[in-house]
Amino acid sequence: MRPRWLADALGGKVSLARAFWVYGLGLSVVYSLIGLLVDIQNVPIAAMYLVIGLALGVVQTIILWRCANNSRFPFLGRLVRAAMIFGLVVVAIMLYVLYTNLGLLAAS
Repeated sequence: MRPRWLADALGGKVSLARAFWVYGLGLSVVYSLIGLLVDIQNVPIAAMYLVIGLALGVVQTIILWRCANNSRFPFLGRLVRAAMIFGLVVVAIMLYVLYTNLGLLAAS
């Protein structure tokens, strides 16, 4: 059973403002602060941190998408969804570029 605060957000029952500030920006700041403690030289720990970040990103995307209509201004909901689609396209392009040019990862 999921906690109520997470179930409500995933169900699109919270306002867009709360979804953005708490579940979007707030969780990202906490995740980034935890990242300051991660030793990137320790590959298993760094990989686990990245996988958790990917899962967090997916959850944030679902929450923002489902809560986009819960805004007093319909334009903001459309703007959020357009930004999310644009972001997913950019991520797909970057994954393609990195996959086809694996040397880019080793250059740093």
